[in-house]
Amino acid sequence: MEQKGMVRARPGSTARARGRLRRPLAWGGTAALLGCLVTAVPLAGTAHAAATLTVTSPDLVFTKGQAKITVSTDQASVSWRTTDNQGLPVASGTATASGGTATVDLTGLDTGHYTLTATAGDTTRTADFGVLPPLAGHETADERFGVAMHFGHYNGEDHKLLRWIRLMGTGQVRVDANWSAIEKTPGEYSWDKYPTDSSIPYAASQGLTVLPITAFRNPNYDNNKTPSSPEGLDAYGKFTAAFVEKYQQHTKEVEIYNEYNSVGFNNGACGLTADCYLELLKASYGKVHAKVPDATVVGPALAGLNRDWLNRLYSLGGLNYLDAVSVHHYGYPKPPEEALATLPQIRADLDAAGGQDKPLWLDENGYPTHNDGVTEAQQAAYLPRAEVFAFASGVDRYYWYDAFNDGTDANEKEHNFGLFRRPSSSVTAWQPKPSVVTQGVLTRQLAGRVFAGRDDAGAAEVRSYRFGSGSDTVRTLWTTADTPRTVELSTTERVTVTDQFGRARTYTPTGGKIQLTLDGRVLYAKGAVTNVKAVTTPVFSVQVPEQTNTAETVRATLVADRTAGGQNLPRKVSFQVNGEAFPMDAAPGQVTRRTIELPTSAKSGPREVSGEVTSGPITLARVSSPTEVQQATQVTLDPRVRAASPLATQLTVTVTNNRDRTALDVSTLEWQVNEGTAYVDRGTAAGTFQVPANSSRSFTVDVRNAKAWNRYWAAAHITVDGVRTPVGTWTGWGAVQPDGVSTATPIDLATQASKSYPNGYQGATDLSGTVRPQYTDEGLVLSATVTDNALHQPVTDPANMWQGDSVQLAVTPDHPGRSKQYVEVGASLVNGVPRVHTWRPPPGQQAGPTPGATATVVRDGTTTRYRITVPWASLGLAGKPTSSVGLGVVVNDNDNDGRGRGVVEWGFGIANNSKISSGLRAVQLTDA
Repeated sequence: MEQKGMVRARPGSTARARGRLRRPLAWGGTAALLGCLVTAVPLAGTAHAAATLTVTSPDLVFTKGQAKITVSTDQASVSWRTTDNQGLPVASGTATASGGTATVDLTGLDTGHYTLTATAGDTTRTADFGVLPPLAGHETADERFGVAMHFGHYNGEDHKLLRWIRLMGTGQVRVDANWSAIEKTPGEYSWDKYPTDSSIPYAASQGLTVLPITAFRNPNYDNNKTPSSPEGLDAYGKFTAAFVEKYQQHTKEVEIYNEYNSVGFNNGACGLTADCYLELLKASYGKVHAKVPDATVVGPALAGLNRDWLNRLYSLGGLNYLDAVSVHHYGYPKPPEEALATLPQIRADLDAAGGQDKPLWLDENGYPTHNDGVTEAQQAAYLPRAEVFAFASGVDRYYWYDAFNDGTDANEKEHNFGLFRRPSSSVTAWQPKPSVVTQGVLTRQLAGRVFAGRDDAGAAEVRSYRFGSGSDTVRTLWTTADTPRTVELSTTERVTVTDQFGRARTYTPTGGKIQLTLDGRVLYAKGAVTNVKAVTTPVFSVQVPEQTNTAETVRATLVADRTAGGQNLPRKVSFQVNGEAFPMDAAPGQVTRRTIELPTSAKSGPREVSGEVTSGPITLARVSSPTEVQQATQVTLDPRVRAASPLATQLTVTVTNNRDRTALDVSTLEWQVNEGTAYVDRGTAAGTFQVPANSSRSFTVDVRNAKAWNRYWAAAHITVDGVRTPVGTWTGWGAVQPDGVSTATPIDLATQASKSYPNGYQGATDLSGTVRPQYTDEGLVLSATVTDNALHQPVTDPANMWQGDSVQLAVTPDHPGRSKQYVEVGASLVNGVPRVHTWRPPPGQQAGPTPGATATVVRDGTTTRYRITVPWASLGLAGKPTSSVGLGVVVNDNDNDGRGRGVVEWGFGIANNSKISSGLRAVQLTDA
């Protein structure tokens, strides 16, 4: 139910409460931290110096029984608490400081991923850490498991990070070998000038095998482009052979180039084809084997699972120049089984081409955790699923891309593929994401066990893959369904079940059956199991609400359904959930229920409530049920356009109480809009008010001084129980008028867009103009008037129109940052014909010509006029939007004058390839 309330208005202005419940920014989560970046109304009190506190442990990954974390502080002691991956408390205490250092002893923790929260005085720091099972010693000898990294990019810590890779049990490391950095003078190789010279031998000392990629180009040949001339190809082949010869005592593997079929890596004159790549193979393969006969030459490191490209390479005889075939594929945010669905056919094609004896390597696959990517919890769950599915599809070696984050920008996907986050001023070590632990558990469970097949569980969504044989068999079990599924394992022996974080439990069959509830996280079941069968009515289960919150306990229902099965089970059982025992008298032939209260989680997002059912010392079954944990109090800020011309703007602030049983009493709700550190406008939206349980209240205020199409920081400060908490978001106001109405100010490319020219922007004549978004009932209309001293489009494929003069636009269906959906479309004259192409389609559609879209492109002197119409459905919208959507626009400029392609962008995220919805700008459709 929506609650309406009064707004305290400015003198001489009107303000009213209105709006709807929106997907909010979380109070207390990332949004609250972002809110602290703005200049806020200061709290009353006396200023004082904050206590110093830094997490200084050099390592934050441990084996079980070794976890100790050091912190430095100017205080006498540090209080601390630790929560698990579900946000539940597991340990707490106080550590005494000596000489400015305190040590938090966590040696009693089980394996898993945890968060330490430490407080000294009024300063609090958090650090994530992982606890792994001990290494048995044989894990890194299993050649199937690998990760990628970039030697020399980690502030001198390459060797430390290699030790962590070994600790995960991962034995293979894929790295760049920069040709231009080593061969600065033709024919002369300065090995000691590049970090591979120290890191390859060190990796070998840790039991790791390095796969170097000889890449990419060299200023001495082919004008610093991908080699294609006889001289350049010969030089590349000689360098590759010399590299393998130099490091053959430590590795005999080498990969020929990277993603040759991608313009992101290949700018050579020959092109992107398999025919061209074959010349690179021919220039390298013989030279390498002449130097090191037992070397392994790998390629093509193909971008995407492009069967046509690979089959062309095979038909040309490419397998005669390869010892292993490598491919890359991502496909996020799709789950691995969907993203990698073509892998079995890739293996079949290779076999059919005579490559039965050729290993197939998937040497790039991963899931980035940037703001528009997957969550870290999803990454942790998808990692073992991706690897298992790859092995089941005929892949012989798998490399995760990549081991370590390449940067710290949360909006940039390329910064966030890693298993570890980079150090910061408050945490000086690399922090493991949960995926570090799930990778470590995977290698420990499967190392030395070969893939043996998939069980038919009678339900396609149930995955059960076998590794090993006999009683040593390990099954990897999960479901691809959105809701849990239950399976029965048929066995006469005890089975050890280990979860993705390494916590093991031994189950005893009753009546020859063990019941396990599966979700999207991998379970490892070790033992002599004869059958796996999905069941629709489990004997034991736990039921929790679909949504819970961070303030109230979780009411769960324990269920024993013995109406259709479980005749051999004992009557007296106990559910073990969150470390507590809940006894139950499970009468045969009846459904028995018990309602319990479970502790709340401090972490918002998906939570799996799981546990075991026991009878005395015997474990009978595993139960699990998901819930989405919401922040108890949430705030949204929604921009509104009251009038398009002259522009009149408003901001709706909505407070949502997600508690089920308790009202929320708010003392004050303040708001502000900033441009940089300067206020644009601010005020008080409401004084004291109450929000009932599961309800919202909205307040709309007028915002003065906002300019059309600019980007602003909007924030609210909500005071509850004397605590004033900031929440904020990037926002803006842009009036999108009906087609044919042009009274509003258009976007000015000269003053409101960023410019990126590799050899310098040369002013308005180089590129300037205006862009005007408009709409019809059927779709979006984008008109651009562009002043450009030259019109040039060198490509013939519309998919590559961005390389020449063109316009790109991206849309997200909600206020930027609320939806991860990102649709990208472009228009240009290609072969003299206006084309509209979709690169990032909405769900259910394909990349290619944009359905229903039209374009006109007219050149008049130095002015190019674009008019692009795109149906709402082709932008991922059900119809004309009634609230803010996100929009971004890029104008590409290729003057064909040797200066390279320039880019003018309104918004952020299209041109830099981050492709993030949160970088787009908020716009609003108006009636006039």
